[in-house]
Amino acid sequence: MGMLRALGGYVMKSVVRILSILLMVAVWLRIDWLLGLRSLKRQRTASVYPWRKGKIDFFDDGVAWMKSLELDITEAEESICLLFYIIEPDEVGRRIFTLLKDRVKDGVRVRVLCDALGSRKMKPWLKHLKEAGIEIELSRPVLFKGSLFSIQRRNHRKIAVFDERVSHIGGFNIGREYVNLDPVLSPWRDYHLRIEGESVGDALKEFEIDWNREFNISEQASSPRQNTFKGHQKHQIIPSEPVNMEGFILDLFDQAEESIFIGTPYFIPTGTLFNSLKQKIRENIKVTIMVPGTPDHALVQPASYHFLRELIDLGAEVHQFEHGFYHAKVILIDDKLCDIGTTNFDQRSLVINDEINVLTSDKEIIGKVITSINNDLHHAVRVQKKDIQPNGPVDASAELLARSISHLL
Repeated sequence: MGMLRALGGYVMKSVVRILSILLMVAVWLRIDWLLGLRSLKRQRTASVYPWRKGKIDFFDDGVAWMKSLELDITEAEESICLLFYIIEPDEVGRRIFTLLKDRVKDGVRVRVLCDALGSRKMKPWLKHLKEAGIEIELSRPVLFKGSLFSIQRRNHRKIAVFDERVSHIGGFNIGREYVNLDPVLSPWRDYHLRIEGESVGDALKEFEIDWNREFNISEQASSPRQNTFKGHQKHQIIPSEPVNMEGFILDLFDQAEESIFIGTPYFIPTGTLFNSLKQKIRENIKVTIMVPGTPDHALVQPASYHFLRELIDLGAEVHQFEHGFYHAKVILIDDKLCDIGTTNFDQRSLVINDEINVLTSDKEIIGKVITSINNDLHHAVRVQKKDIQPNGPVDASAELLARSISHLL
């Protein structure tokens, strides 16, 4: 009996020791986050671009969008600029690089940036691509310098610019899953825009800012030439100089009079945005949220559940997309304002990542977005609070863990 008590005491001390270590790690990570965020707020200010006019094409299917991207690559005559969070060196990525190498042979300048973490599989390919004449670099190298904050801050943008004439901005990356070749996550649902017009220069300027940073070029981004394309669809490029995206979305919520729709793969809002949504529901504004039913990361769903349960209690509608993977990043206000881009509704995207969005008030584009949202809702299941309650201690522990590191997800 004494031996059992001694063993029990040893086990208890071990558990307490492990929990203490985990608590200290969690506290350190939180302090590291807050210090990094304070430093970041002092470093950069947001680029502000005016409302522009142009022609916008809306895509919600990766196959159709990829065909458009490939066509713009083959038709480029002077320059191609690509910036993606993820470029996979699979059959889809290799095809893109084959097209790009052909354009280099024709005298087109090709520049490519991809995030060092999201596109880590590209590293062995860099030498070969540079030898083929493609200027390519991994953005934000993963280097530990005593703080995890800089590693957490990723370049999550997806920008393509061709001849200062056409730009692409949205949620699709380059890889086989985005064109429905992944057996688990297909069909992949995402929203992407192809733009001709005045704002192409704004997208190019944002690419140049990132390019100059990665190559340690100190001069200001070059001024794009005047785009003479005439279009009528009003829109605005919204770049995240990371500390302002939360405020931009808060301002969108404040403009709502009837409804707010949020489509996102990850619902982990900041406290400010969460409180704003709760207040809007209390003001009888309809709040609808669509998230994936099948997650692509283990802890993102548990991290979202306590937010969603509270919103459901207040009267929000929550839907889980069940036909493939829902990766769209969209906010729709009163069917009058629509925001599409790269920003997920999670704390990393909202606060520290490099992101870029497009805001539009154009009725034609908003109509197409509404049609796509309604189609996706037909493939979604409305979630009740009981559906996302923890089912036993394992689920409760997973949710507690996910909540404690939600700013890292």
